[in-house]
Amino acid sequence: MSTTRSGGKPPPIISSKPGIPVGVLTGAVSNLNRQSKYPSGRHKSFGCTYYECVCLEGTGEADSTPGCTAESILRQLKTRQLGRTLTLLDECTSTSDEARKLAINDAPHGSLIISATQTRGRGRHGRPWISPRGGIWMTLILRFPTVMPVESIPLIGALSVARSIHSQFEIDSKVRWPNDVVVKRSKVAGLIAEGHQQGDSLKFVLLGIGVNANFESHELRDRKIEAATLMDLNGGPIDSPRLVCNILQELEELLSQAASNPNQLLELLRMRNYSTGRTIKIVTKDQTIEGIFVDYQSLDAIVVDSKVERVIVPAASAILVEYPDHVWVGTSL
Repeated sequence: MSTTRSGGKPPPIISSKPGIPVGVLTGAVSNLNRQSKYPSGRHKSFGCTYYECVCLEGTGEADSTPGCTAESILRQLKTRQLGRTLTLLDECTSTSDEARKLAINDAPHGSLIISATQTRGRGRHGRPWISPRGGIWMTLILRFPTVMPVESIPLIGALSVARSIHSQFEIDSKVRWPNDVVVKRSKVAGLIAEGHQQGDSLKFVLLGIGVNANFESHELRDRKIEAATLMDLNGGPIDSPRLVCNILQELEELLSQAASNPNQLLELLRMRNYSTGRTIKIVTKDQTIEGIFVDYQSLDAIVVDSKVERVIVPAASAILVEYPDHVWVGTSL
């Protein structure tokens, strides 16, 4: 399914149509390869494989996330694995839906799917996620040699986004438990992780990342939640491909650190933490917990000081999280 060619520039992006079966895509790309126009193989300059999705009506430049072309991303990519297999789409129901199809068909660890827009983007517990053009809407396929709590992955991802935004734009972005990135108290990004089991083992995890990037905040008016976009905060359009690459590099390093030294990762998280000291309300299946966010007990659990006692709350149990001083109706990613 790769459509790289040897040496020089990568081939032009081939426009995509959402919903094309994987078998059709494979056949179409194989046909291109048979014509020897775009021979299969890893690109010598970028050391990667990428899937340029097929438009059965012809070829041309894909209208994907503004500025996010395969070449603009892969030229800047410094990761070992994350993003080295890349799929760009103009539109899809959800990048997680597309990622699941690829993962079931054995797409490798680190495969990245980016779409210019999503028609049915979703957040935690199926809540809607609005995806205007100009945002960064992407999903990573993660396969781990050792077990890592799925509930910890959105938090690690949020830290990678917050650190990337801070380093690239000098915007003071913070991680808001369990899965948000905020500037002051306005949300700029959200993450979601979906684990897929095979028997007793975790086969793969889909990490969805949504960043309010190159569009204006008023396009989020229907969400009824305090939100901001990086374009507004930056005073103009941002370099989306560079941000994608920075996020992937940070995430790759943080995932490695989570496996080898989780306590050190917790210290990095505390340096970018928004939640400590704030009033929080957590709805679980069995109860509602209200109190002050004290600290992270681990990467997948927090400590809350209620009026009665200190309670350890696993991230997996949180159905709805509210910060009472915020405008919030539960439509967050």
